[in-house]
Amino acid sequence: MVRCSYARDSGIEKNATVTKYSDYRSKEPTTLERHVELQSTYDELSESHDEHFKLVRAICGANGPGKTTPLFARDIVILSVLNRSLDLADSFLWSFNRWNLSTAAPAVRMQVDNVLRLSLLSRAGSGPVVDLLLSGDPLNKIRDPLAPPDKKFKLTDERLRLYARERFPWLDLVYEKSSGWVHFSAVHIGVTLEITEDRQLSGHFPSDINLYPFDFLEQVLWSMNEATSGVLDIAREFAKAKADALGNHYGNTNG
Repeated sequence: MVRCSYARDSGIEKNATVTKYSDYRSKEPTTLERHVELQSTYDELSESHDEHFKLVRAICGANGPGKTTPLFARDIVILSVLNRSLDLADSFLWSFNRWNLSTAAPAVRMQVDNVLRLSLLSRAGSGPVVDLLLSGDPLNKIRDPLAPPDKKFKLTDERLRLYARERFPWLDLVYEKSSGWVHFSAVHIGVTLEITEDRQLSGHFPSDINLYPFDFLEQVLWSMNEATSGVLDIAREFAKAKADALGNHYGNTNG
């Protein structure tokens, strides 16, 4: 016979300020409290917040003569990606440390998406690719402008990965893993149900933090850190190129 057990209601009134879920989680250690060995990687990702601001200042800050900085179409793409990247990193940090991996893990795939688009822009330079990215049209329906003239490849993720993998050796692995994290998977089942040694089915709602494998937590955090670093590396390259083109009046990423 299989029986299912579950965590009892916290007893909080429905109209209370603190939700039942928040109350339930507040009684448990955070992810970092449970796994202190993840702290350094978590801190590294957290520090990326400031780097986003430095790069935005370098790209569009008023650092030059007359306190003005020209803004190019390519800059709009980069600034938009940096905005998205900062949002993703911030939401990841918050949700990861609260054991909300259903939110944190898919954010990795979206950050990889930022890496793919900036990598394409880095390879192609200004021109048609900038217009494509600004159009908002799905890239997988557009012909790859970097493909040989006699080929009619679409800008699928496979083509985008082609332009990024040489620079980022981790890309293919993280892409595959994070694509799986977007969808309902065995991990979600594993933190909801377990079969005990006496063959009883134990159900957990909300998810049981003890059932999250450490390797999974480590992979998710490492992947987000690598993807975010990738975004910043390419954006930093663009900021330097702009500074050089404008006679080094702009692009100070140190302040």
